[in-house]
Amino acid sequence: MRILVDMISRRLPLLIVLVAIFTFLSPVYWKVAPWVPSLLLGVVIFFAGLSMNISAIKGIRAKKKELFLAVLLKWTLTVFVSIGLAYGFFSSKPEIAAGIILAGTVPSGTAATLYTFLAGGNASLVIAASLLDIAISPIVTPIAMLGLSGSQISLSFFKLLQSFFFIVFLPLGIGLVIQRLLPQLASHSRLITRFGSSVALLLIIHTIVGHGSKAISLELDILPLIVVVTFIQVVLPMVAAYFIAKKLSIGEEDARALLFQVGLCNSALAAILAFEFIGELAAIGPMVNMIINLSVGSMIANHFVKSDKITLKKPSITQRFEFTSGKNVR
Repeated sequence: MRILVDMISRRLPLLIVLVAIFTFLSPVYWKVAPWVPSLLLGVVIFFAGLSMNISAIKGIRAKKKELFLAVLLKWTLTVFVSIGLAYGFFSSKPEIAAGIILAGTVPSGTAATLYTFLAGGNASLVIAASLLDIAISPIVTPIAMLGLSGSQISLSFFKLLQSFFFIVFLPLGIGLVIQRLLPQLASHSRLITRFGSSVALLLIIHTIVGHGSKAISLELDILPLIVVVTFIQVVLPMVAAYFIAKKLSIGEEDARALLFQVGLCNSALAAILAFEFIGELAAIGPMVNMIINLSVGSMIANHFVKSDKITLKKPSITQRFEFTSGKNVR
């Protein structure tokens, strides 16, 4: 079982691409009610709450500067980049533009916490910032949509807040309560958490692509442009956040946390909100974003792991001096 879960987790970006392509090409798909993808994402967020390290978050009080910077960059840098790309490339296609904006105005995803942990960053900082994101997102998202033409693009703050409550707040709260009441269950459920989250994400992609396959086929000519724009949307905030953190003398662990927190948004939530409130076309951008942020996040996390191993193997200046001195004495 563990081998299967590890294989699925490592190859999740590739599996998402394969599921999306297979579903798009297949005449048969799992037809579900509109609330089912929301329920599936709720399952993912429930597992996130169940496995969340609450005790580690309490220690974030000493990182007020880093927490403020993480939230500030997320809701300025990521949001403005997303709005600029959406208006700059898809002003004539408001549904697709709305999906691009949604992908940049939702809270950070569970992948941000995972990749921060794998990269040796401060995962507690990401968790704390993502909790603040949940409160900010329903306010910023409708405002970011104001300039888009078409009545179908208008998002109600209260409807968005209602969706956030049932998809994010409630499942996260239930997971945290169960973790508090049954800590042993939480500690033994990590394998199930990883498996359940991965399967739920794949089912979300399958149901959304299957329902919107006809609409997507009409926009295949601009799909390469969506991929390029989304790649910039993910990578530019990540690189900029890390660069800014280092310029402000933020520690390496916290700088890595900022990189993933600012760049990796909960694209699955964006796809569901786009699908629910706007239309099938609006979900294309968030789905492409999900593939790219999982892939790029994985590559960057692996890069940090490899660089740390190389650094550990290299002798320090003191060690080299001692070695050389010892050799000369002999």
